[in-house]
Amino acid sequence: MSAAIKPTVGMEFPDLSSVEKFYKKYAHDARFGVRIGQYKKVDDVVVWKRFYCQREGFRSEGEKKSTENPLLDIKKRKYDQKLSRCGCDAMICVVRTKENTYRINQFQPTHSHQLSSPSKKHLIRSNRKVSEKAKTTLFDCHKSSIDTSLAYRYLRVSDGGFENVGCTLRDLQNYHASFRSSIKCSDAQLFVDNLARKNSINSGFYFDYVIDEKGRLVHVFWADNTCRKNYAVFGDLISFDATYSTNQYNMIFTPFTGINHHSGCVLFGAALISNEKIDSYKWLFSTFLKAMGGAAPRLIITDEDPSMKVAIADVFPSSKHRLCLWHILKKLPEKVGPDVRENPVFYKRVNSCVYSSETCEEFEEEWASIMVDFNLEGNEWLASRYRIRESWIPAYFRDIFLSGILRTTSRSESTNSFFNHFIGFKHALVEFWIRFDTAMEEQREKELRDDNNSLHTSPVLKTEWSI
Repeated sequence: MSAAIKPTVGMEFPDLSSVEKFYKKYAHDARFGVRIGQYKKVDDVVVWKRFYCQREGFRSEGEKKSTENPLLDIKKRKYDQKLSRCGCDAMICVVRTKENTYRINQFQPTHSHQLSSPSKKHLIRSNRKVSEKAKTTLFDCHKSSIDTSLAYRYLRVSDGGFENVGCTLRDLQNYHASFRSSIKCSDAQLFVDNLARKNSINSGFYFDYVIDEKGRLVHVFWADNTCRKNYAVFGDLISFDATYSTNQYNMIFTPFTGINHHSGCVLFGAALISNEKIDSYKWLFSTFLKAMGGAAPRLIITDEDPSMKVAIADVFPSSKHRLCLWHILKKLPEKVGPDVRENPVFYKRVNSCVYSSETCEEFEEEWASIMVDFNLEGNEWLASRYRIRESWIPAYFRDIFLSGILRTTSRSESTNSFFNHFIGFKHALVEFWIRFDTAMEEQREKELRDDNNSLHTSPVLKTEWSI
């Protein structure tokens, strides 16, 4: 141990933070951890303070937490916490001088336990700290939908080893949990403030929100300038889905999706709503209509939610409402018996009936044949789907231009998968926005690539017919 950094009685420091920094540096080189000890204040000024070895003292009975709830008669799984204290006496004590500095007046260098080996110095708790680089890396990784474990793995590689990261994976996870806890009370306010800031920068960014009598966020809608321009060009058809729960408050993420000139998904606007009641959907659709200058879509495609149906009829009376094939057909396996469920011929015939029927009569005839051949005449779910066939079978609205949004059953699935790739579950609203923003950047970059390919390439003609 170098004499230059070893504590000695009489050493002086300008303040307590300098004392702590010095002793931790000494402890790091000597391979033990530091615990901040007792202190005394006079007139709100610390007159003396102790810094101990982290294994000082013994665990008191008060530190043992009960794992039982006597009121509920429930016993939680018990985890035995290992003892870390062994009564080590190593420490320093500093006192305040007349010159308002701090002087070491006690130093006990002897430890009653084995010190860490050189290869384990980086694991000593008081030596660990989540650096600003680690925090920035964690933020960038979460923005890219990379979780904390993978972010730590990247830090380990970029810094040249675990010993150079400065913290453990658990430290990084605790930092993230602490950050989420610190913003919990102001999460919604931060989210709305971010939307307001975007509106102040660009007046084309539209947003609106609703709070309840307790000041809690109930609904929020937003659409940036690009979303509104996309709607002006591609807004004849809308696919609306309310199946995403993407945050720790269980608010429902509801994107308005359309089809662009490359047959790709494009966002017209998005919202978070607290429930799926009729009033919630009425507010949402009215707000969307206001954001788009009062222009209603010609066609809106949704799932079978009854509240949604009522709200659409009220807010978009001139729009045609159709049901999404994907949402209906994905329920089919759970609505039939096991014999039919495992029969590939059944699915082949249903798909042919739904997609290939050119006329209403052709669909009805083939549907009746399937019901008889597979003994499904008494299936109430299939009967109810048949009664509303005009709202989801393509043969009944051949006169409506659909841009593939209905016949391509993967459209809703594609949108769902796209957002799920970026936005997981139980995020804070601030985290949700960061990931949503990244998703939008990627969607729009894809459109730019498609535009570029269209500009510099020509399609392969399949027929000799003139254009």
